[in-house]
Amino acid sequence: MSGFIHCLLSFCILGCICYSSRAWHVEMPSNMKALLGSCLVIPCTYDYYQYPPHNPSRVVWYQYRDRGYPLVYDDWNPNKVIRKFHGRTFKVSISDAKQCSLQIYPVRWSDHREKIYPWVDPENVGRSTYRFFDKTVTIQVVERAEKPVITFTGNRKVGQTVTVMCTVYHTCRTFPPTLRLNIPTQGNKPTHYSRSDGTTETTLTATLNIKSDLQEVECTVSYTGGVTERASQTLKAECSFFPLTIQPTSQEFLEGQASKVTCTAEYTCPKHLPKFTWSYGGTTDSPEISKIGDAHWRAVSTLTLTTSANDNGRYLKCTAEFTRSQRQAVGIYLRVKRNMLSRGWSFNSPGSITGMRGSCIIIPCSFTYSTDRPTGLRVIWYLYQSSGYPPVFDASQSAVGEFRGITSLIGSVDGGNCSLKIERLDMSHNKDRLYPWVDKNPITSYHTVGHTFYDKTTQLIVSDHAQEPQLSMTEIPTVGEQSRVSCNVRHTCITAPPVLTLSGITGTDRTIDRLVSDGIWERKVERIWTVKEEDQSVNCTVRFHGGQEASSELRLHVECPHEAIKMVERPGNATEGVAQSVICFVSYKCKKNTPTIVWNYKDMQSSFDDKMISSDTYRAVSNLTFIGSLGDDGKSLTCTAKFYSGETSDSATIHVKQYERQAEEIDPHDTFHVLAADVPFRFTALTRSCVVIPCTFQYPEDTTSLIRGMWSKKTGGIIFHKGQSHVLDHFKGRTKMLGNLREGNCTLEIDNIKSFDNGPFCFHAERGNDKYRFNNSCVFIVMRASPATPVMTPVPTEVDAGSTITVSCSVTYTCSSHPPEFSWSVSNLTSKVTDTNTEQGIWERNSTITFMVTGRDGVHTLTCTATFWRGKQQASSVELSVKGSLMYQFRSSVPVTMPVSALVLIVIILAAVFGVVICRKRSSQKRSDDSLRPPRPEKRRSLWDRLSRRYPESSERPPRPEKRRSIWSRFSREEDGRIGWQNTRRSIWNRFSRRQDNTVNLSVGYVRHADNCHLQTSKPALPSPKENWKPPRPAKPKVSSAVVSGNDQM
Repeated sequence: MSGFIHCLLSFCILGCICYSSRAWHVEMPSNMKALLGSCLVIPCTYDYYQYPPHNPSRVVWYQYRDRGYPLVYDDWNPNKVIRKFHGRTFKVSISDAKQCSLQIYPVRWSDHREKIYPWVDPENVGRSTYRFFDKTVTIQVVERAEKPVITFTGNRKVGQTVTVMCTVYHTCRTFPPTLRLNIPTQGNKPTHYSRSDGTTETTLTATLNIKSDLQEVECTVSYTGGVTERASQTLKAECSFFPLTIQPTSQEFLEGQASKVTCTAEYTCPKHLPKFTWSYGGTTDSPEISKIGDAHWRAVSTLTLTTSANDNGRYLKCTAEFTRSQRQAVGIYLRVKRNMLSRGWSFNSPGSITGMRGSCIIIPCSFTYSTDRPTGLRVIWYLYQSSGYPPVFDASQSAVGEFRGITSLIGSVDGGNCSLKIERLDMSHNKDRLYPWVDKNPITSYHTVGHTFYDKTTQLIVSDHAQEPQLSMTEIPTVGEQSRVSCNVRHTCITAPPVLTLSGITGTDRTIDRLVSDGIWERKVERIWTVKEEDQSVNCTVRFHGGQEASSELRLHVECPHEAIKMVERPGNATEGVAQSVICFVSYKCKKNTPTIVWNYKDMQSSFDDKMISSDTYRAVSNLTFIGSLGDDGKSLTCTAKFYSGETSDSATIHVKQYERQAEEIDPHDTFHVLAADVPFRFTALTRSCVVIPCTFQYPEDTTSLIRGMWSKKTGGIIFHKGQSHVLDHFKGRTKMLGNLREGNCTLEIDNIKSFDNGPFCFHAERGNDKYRFNNSCVFIVMRASPATPVMTPVPTEVDAGSTITVSCSVTYTCSSHPPEFSWSVSNLTSKVTDTNTEQGIWERNSTITFMVTGRDGVHTLTCTATFWRGKQQASSVELSVKGSLMYQFRSSVPVTMPVSALVLIVIILAAVFGVVICRKRSSQKRSDDSLRPPRPEKRRSLWDRLSRRYPESSERPPRPEKRRSIWSRFSREEDGRIGWQNTRRSIWNRFSRRQDNTVNLSVGYVRHADNCHLQTSKPALPSPKENWKPPRPAKPKVSSAVVSGNDQM
């Protein structure tokens, strides 16, 4: 009984556990692959319908073990995570469901075959509620990633587009791999899709324009951690061929005249070059091949043919045969226009004529007889049909239904005119073919076997679309002048011509009608109007009687003329440095043609203004504040107005005189005390800069220091005063006393000099109620618009690269409180700037630099630029001709190349010395001993003559041996074998020395077995001053009885 109860209780407990465990469930894959070095995202979701957790966001991951719960991830206790997973696990959320997903990054080999599992809210959800460790995921670490998969969708034809998709499957959703294609992706971003097995599908999509039949597409995938895989696939596309076209398709060919027909083939693969053949035996040019677009090629074959009357109706066929047996053909039927001479008469009419629906049309026609024209002729027009002769016009019977009542003859039949007029063309008349019959006998009285009127029929082409009128002008329209524009359109109905309407401009019209060709008239409307600036375009609209309309537009592009510029206020007799106003103005048409007026003097202030003086006329005025210098006397002042269509100029001669000191006018009733001062009466200043006027004075012995010093204009008005309220507004904030009155220094600075700040300015002072004025205390400021030009010291015209040059640049200035700054166009090694007071108040700044010449050979410019206070600049330049840049580069590399170069040079010298020694040794063997040497000539021979085998013409040659020796034997040391030619080897000195031994020069010439002996002697040479020189020992040759030794002769 107790056993049964125990079993019952166990069963109940297990049932409760199973029931409670079904209240929860966890969804995640059981196995997942992880790429080494990348990340792994384990997707995990959970749900429940009982026993909800207290903290749903609390998820802990454990390592599966038989005992214990090793932590893999715990955001509450991160330090308790086992070392293996410490710092590499993170909770992620990849959907809106209840999440328990985990990320491991980076993946290591130690993660392989690990089993882990999640636990939701482990503090409140116990194992009795759900056995989380029964649902584990096993990690499989792989070293090599999966290759991407490339797929193509679309029409695989060259010239078309296909969709390229590169797909890769991975387990790192949070850090997906990067996909790259070797084709443009147009900025497309990859898409990501989660799969049911826990992996993520990442796809990059691009559109590929197929440009060849074989095109390689490569996809590269880069995973987190640096692993990269590639896959490539060749896209095989089909080449396309467009239908052949032939031109012209409907032109009438003139009998006996050469015409051209073109056949055009278009294809997508350049390797499929077509071969053209024609069914007509004319002249065929080589095909013209051209590329007209991406994967689009064109081949054009031109046939030149001369048609005859028998070619009418013949089918002209063009065949293009491509590679791989691709073949296309197209053709046209030839229509040959000819003069028909049959049955004694012929007529001429156009092959086709075009008219507008609702309008009339006149088919021009003329006929001639080969014999005398019969009387009583009548003209009948027929509608061409394969059988029968339905009349279109016949004075004796009614016309066929669609032409009834709307046809009539134009002109006189007696004059050979058979023209037909058709009123109110209808679309039902389109492509009808008409032909005349001019004979006193009816057409039915002639048989038609072997003859047809088809080749002489006139085809009616009825159009419902109006032709655009043509707008034209004979000249470019000019604003303010009259111009003419014409609009014309061609038509076929002179009795009811179309209506032309011009718009966009206002003027007077004139209508002109003229015959252009048979059956074609032209209506022209001319409009004369006065051109305005706002005239942009003219529109012409044509309206036919059938209601059709068409229009065209002509852009006018009107011209805007201008007059010559005039200088209305010319410079008079100016004083140096005194500004005066010079005004130029120019009248012009069009506001958009506003000119730019420039002057030939820079750094001078000018203003510009333009205004309208009439409805379409404007005037531009430029006012120049001209400041002349003595150097400008006799020069020209030029103003130039520059328009977009040209320019115009006017000039005036400048007359500048020097400023003369004016006598001071002293009021005899003034109470001023008079003292002496030293102030220059004339001083130069640069406009917009500053000027420092030197001023000194001396106190009398009985005078104490002055309290207040002032500067004022001679004409009245204070320009400097300690109290700014006393200063003229024009000078406020611009004047400053630099000197110390207690030291007798009254120097004044005027900043931001204006063009009219000439003065004269005078210094005076006060002490209490006493006022003082000074003799020679007034100064006149001569304005200069441009600063002085820097002066550079001379430099060599030619310099070597790498050399060092010292150059100075100096410039004068009168603003000592703000001296100019120098800048150079080269980098300097040293730089020094000095200032020198050259004369009263005039300073000279000198900049001296030392620089090294670098750069390539050629002419280089050295520029010195002086920048004055408030920005004005002046520069001076000289040209340097640099040479030897390659040698400079060589010298720079000498420390590296010198050892190698020295070694090579030593080897060359040794080889040369060795070669000279060998040559001298060999040449000494060829000489005879002293007893056999030829006599020395009276004139001493040069070193070259001594080394040469040639003898001067004036000297007597020694007798030539019987047999001439070879080149080798001449240089060989072996004895010749001929008697008397053995030589004693001489030293190097003896070979080159002019000294001879004390023996007489003896020359013996002979041949073997000769009976005669020729002997020549000469006086011995003077002894050499060298004391230790000894004559060489004479050789003892083996001679026959005919030989006489030199010693015996002595």
